[in-house]
This record gives sequence, structure tokens and C-alpha cells, in this order.
Amino acid sequence: MTRLLLTLMASTALLPAAANAQSAADAPDAQPTDIIVTAQRYEQRLQDVPLSISAIGAKELSARGTTDLKDLQYSVPGLSTFEYGVGRQFVQLRGMATTIGSSTVGVYFDETPLGLDAQGDPMNVRLYDMERVEVLRGPQATLYGQGSMGGTIRYIPAAPRLDAVSGSFEGEYSSTRYGDKNYKAVGVLNLPIATDKLGVRLVAGYERIGGFIDNVVTGEKDVNSADIYTLRGTLLAQPTERLSLSLMGVYQKSKQDNQDFGIDYRTTALLPQPINDRYTLIQGKASYDAEVAELSASFSYIDRHNSGASDVSGFYVPYLGLLGFPPGFIDRVGLVNEADFRIYNGEIRLASQNDGPLGWQLGALYRDSKSHQLSEAVTAPNEAPFDLSAADVLYRNKSYAFYGELNYAFTPQLKAIVGLRYFSEHKKADIDSTNFGASSIDNGDDSFHSLNPRFNLSYEFTPNSMVYVNVAKGFRSGGFNATSVGMGVVEIPPTYDSDEIWTYELGTKHQLFGGKLTLDASVYRNEWSKVQSYTFVPGTALAAVTNSGHVQGWGVDLSAIARPTRDLALSATYGWNNLKFDKATVDKAVGDPVDGAVRESWSASLDYRPALTDSVTGILRIDYQHAGPSQITLRSFNVPPVIPRPGRDLVNLRVGVGVGPVEVALFANNLFNEDAPNLVGPLGTIAENIEQRPRVIGISANARF
Repeated sequence: MTRLLLTLMASTALLPAAANAQSAADAPDAQPTDIIVTAQRYEQRLQDVPLSISAIGAKELSARGTTDLKDLQYSVPGLSTFEYGVGRQFVQLRGMATTIGSSTVGVYFDETPLGLDAQGDPMNVRLYDMERVEVLRGPQATLYGQGSMGGTIRYIPAAPRLDAVSGSFEGEYSSTRYGDKNYKAVGVLNLPIATDKLGVRLVAGYERIGGFIDNVVTGEKDVNSADIYTLRGTLLAQPTERLSLSLMGVYQKSKQDNQDFGIDYRTTALLPQPINDRYTLIQGKASYDAEVAELSASFSYIDRHNSGASDVSGFYVPYLGLLGFPPGFIDRVGLVNEADFRIYNGEIRLASQNDGPLGWQLGALYRDSKSHQLSEAVTAPNEAPFDLSAADVLYRNKSYAFYGELNYAFTPQLKAIVGLRYFSEHKKADIDSTNFGASSIDNGDDSFHSLNPRFNLSYEFTPNSMVYVNVAKGFRSGGFNATSVGMGVVEIPPTYDSDEIWTYELGTKHQLFGGKLTLDASVYRNEWSKVQSYTFVPGTALAAVTNSGHVQGWGVDLSAIARPTRDLALSATYGWNNLKFDKATVDKAVGDPVDGAVRESWSASLDYRPALTDSVTGILRIDYQHAGPSQITLRSFNVPPVIPRPGRDLVNLRVGVGVGPVEVALFANNLFNEDAPNLVGPLGTIAENIEQRPRVIGISANARF
């Protein structure tokens, strides 16, 4: 995935970040509840962005008790995700989803793209000390590069303050029904080193996530417990008013003894199914205000290692007798894997700054990604005389992109944006694989290219009311398959192509009654061609990627926020799409929905914080989230044709008090103990269901200084 730092001009000229933040916040039409975002790579009011976007600020993140993306999924129209282990997520926006290939949703930590070529294996981001989370819906290829087909999720960490010492501490204790205890501790320290010139911000967090699944074979309890350790530090220097420099480092390590597989909170797995992850991220940024234009540059480096295992006994043991193994010689088979990633990103851009109606932006970026992945089937109680399954895979991807964007204000109310991005990626793969003792080597070497335009026209009836039309193309790069893993049973294409989407959208945004009511609505149509999909190779746990045809459909996003009084905030969202295949393929029939995509979801929230005394504030928070059913469809070979994902209704409750800078609250997540599985197995190496975490009841406290 590539990365774009794009600065645009809409109603005002492009300005340096600090100056533009001041103008956005202090504009005559600004409201006290306005959120300032950088979705278009400069700071502006959320209301002024002519795109379908949700922004969740630091206060809202804290009020919801959010820890990671899944805590926000149904509160953002069109967003849905499910986990099969700590941080291992499948994410979809606006019905754009598959369960293999690279992600259809772009994910960024500050200025760093986190996307990989492996679906369901994103880098886990804990929402500690975040300034906000931005969710941009619809293709964002011109702005954010490949993979941003359904949209882009941006995690914006809080930057160091250079004027004062500050910090916070958060502690949490809870208990999981049927399971173990949970703990969380997060500390933040902000230190100016030279007032208004140099400062540092440090964040440290630890989470113990209690297990709730028992292994009925071994007698072990709560086998899916997990530990997560996070450290982050940011150094910010502003030696002059024109120059800004920053350096950020992130280290995170997670360890889960077993993934969330089971049926009715029990697993019959014969072997452990751990999942472990560790990554280091280093990012540097620089910007210089040259008056007529602003020059910005960024670089980042990611070093990641993960490992895991799955019990695939049910897939292999029934066939071993056909290979001459006596009964009981092998009764357990596990598939273990590990992967190392080294990723470099670099980008430079130049954006105009003037007071005229025309703005422009030019930029270029480069990305170099290397990965080494190993997998092997292990057997017990005896070792097989040959490898049942093994793979040694080396990937090397190099990509670059050039982009430009023009924006023009025909009148103070009527504005247009036209953007274009050229992307090129060269991929190489060396795949050494073995199946039932038969080894083969596959080499891939190919390039993928894409040209991605964006057209946007907006009209402001008033400073707080607009309508916009947006047309954009999104894409994700292609890749390689191991052509010989099918052992002649099925022909596997050595290369699968890039897929692409065109989205046509009409939207409107309004702030009414002095900011007491905010309404956003959009209707869109998606046309997704050459869709990357998957099929399992007979007799193995291996999957191959194919281009499965064409998907089209309509969708609607709605959201509303009402603040009738200073103490009360009400919000609601609704998302619907009817994306489906309109051409039969190997594993999809006409009318099949997109894999894993939730067709309909809605949410409602109430946040009431009355003043009980001059220094004490009450806290009452209720969040309701609904997601309709979805499915994964495999109409090929000998697997179940439909793997269901049941619908679910979740309710979270928080009740507490705030005394000055200290808040204490009792909370219940999944209050009514919804037990619908996240996925009904089997699917691939997942032999059982992916279980929904049952009710969690606990207490939290936080303090700021």
C-alpha cells in the first residue's frame, strides 16, 4: 500500500498546519462542538469536508471506553469488523470486503500506511492517547493510495504540547462472564524540554484480556487469554515559526495463548492455537512554510514479526489412512506459521499557499516492502516421514506513485476538486512449497499499474449546509499464487490481477440550530470489477486467489448528532448496501453478497453528564449497536457453500461520576450477553466458530493533570 500526504485548498487558501488550525477553529461560522480534521491533508472543520467522513475525537473515544477499532465498528455508518484473535481483524466499509488478498480498507497510523498483502492480518493499533480517529468512506485512492477501496481509517495520535507539563493515567479492572479477569493500565506524560520549541510525549500501556473459552480435551480453562504491551514516544521540534520536525517511535507486543475458536465457549482443539505479534514503527516528519508553498516530507520504517498455529487435525487425519498410515500413528496435525516484515515508506509533497481561488498540490512517494513467511504442518504422536504441508515464501514489493490535485472556487459557495494519481508496483515472489511430500518451487515477477482520478463538486447553501457530488476510482494491487500446490487436481493461475472500483456518490451535510443538530447523509453506487476472491485447493489448507468477476450495488449512509442541552448528547447512525455479484464465477453465483460484508447496521447512543454539584458531574452512557447477518460464500470443491455470520445486537453501559480531573465509572460491555458467533465455522484452517466475547462488567478510573 502506498501513502499520500495530500494538502488541499477548499474555501480558504492552503496554510501551514498551525495557522490553518487557528483559522478553522476561530472561523465566524465555527461551533464549540466542531471537530477539526485533516482528512484532506489540511486542517478544516468536519462540516466543511465535501466527503462522507466520521471523526471520533479524544473525548468521545474516552466516553465510549474504546480500546481498538472493534469498539467503534457499528457506530460509524457502513463500518464492520470481526476478530479471530487479538488484533487479527477483517474490516469492511460500505460492503467492500473479501477474506483473502490485501485489504479493501486503507489503514494509517498518523502518516504511515499499515496495509499488508495479507487480508485479516493488520497491525493492531490500541487507541491510547489518540487525538481522534477519522473514517473516510468511499474510494480514497487519489488521496491515500492502493487498498483504500471501501475507504480509509486514520489513527491520529496526540502530538506533544510545547507549552506545559501534562499527563494522564487510566486504570481498569473487569471480569468476563464464563471467563477470566481483565486489567488495563495506560499512562501518558507530556514534557516541554524548551518552551514552545521542543517537547516530548510518552505513552505506555498494558492490557490483560481474560480468556473465556475452555478446552474440554485438555481440561484447561480460559485458554484464549492475551497480553498486550505498548510503548510510544514522540519528539516534536519547532525551531522557527516556519519549520516543524517530529520523530515518533512505537513498540507493541501481543501474545495470545489460543485464538477465539470454539462452540458455546468450548473448544475440542487437540493442539494449542496461539497467535503472537510484535512490531516496531519509526516515523519522521518535516514541514517548511515557504510562504507561497509548503514543503512536507515524511519517512517511516516498520519491523514486524508474527507467529501462530492452527489445529488442522480434522482436515488431515481422515485422509492419512489413504496414504498408508496405520490408525493412531498420527492423530494430531497442527499448522504453524511465522512471518517477518521490513517496510520502508517515503514521501515528499509541495502544496500551494495563496489567497486566490486556485490551489494545487504535487507529490511523489516510494515504498519498499520485504516479507519472509514460513509455514509447516507438525504431527503427533509420531512425526510424519514426509512433509504434509510446508511453505517458504519470500516477497519483495517496490512501488512508487505520483499525484496531483487542483481545486478551484468558482464562487465562495461553488467549489471543485480534480485529482489524479499514477501508481506502479513491481512484485517478486519465491514460493517453495510442499504438499504430501511433493515439493515445488514457484517464482513470480510482475508489475501492476493503476491510474486513479477523483472528481468532486460541492455547493454551500450556508457556511453550515452543503451538498456534494463525488466520483472516485479505487484499486488494490494484484499478486501471485503457488501454481503447483494443487498437484494437478485444479489449475491455479500464477498471477491474479488488480481489481478496481468506481463509486458515484451524492451527499449532504448540515449543522442546524447553532450546532445543536448535525445531519449527514449520502447515497452511493459501487461498480467493482475483477474482484479478488479465493478458493481452497482440494486436500489442503492452502488457498489461491482468483479474480471472481463483477460486483455492483447501491448504498446509503446516515448519521445524526443532537445536543439539546449542554449536558446531553444523542447520536444515531444507519448504513445499508446491497452489493452482490452480477456474474457467476467458480465460487460465486449471481446474487451472492460480498464475503463478510454486513448489509445493514445501525446504532444509537446517549451521553448524559449533569452537574450534580459545583465540582461533581454525573456520567450516564448507553451505546446500542446492531449489525445484520452476513456470509462468506464458497461454491467450489468440497467445502460448505455458505459460511454464515449471524447478526448481533450489542449494548454497552457506563455509569459514574467526575470530580474535577478524575472520573470513576462502572461499565458493562455486551450488557445482555449476546452470544451470536462472529463466524460459524468451519472455514479454511478455522475448524470451529469464532466466538463473541460474552458480557464484561468492571470499573474504570482516569485522572488528568
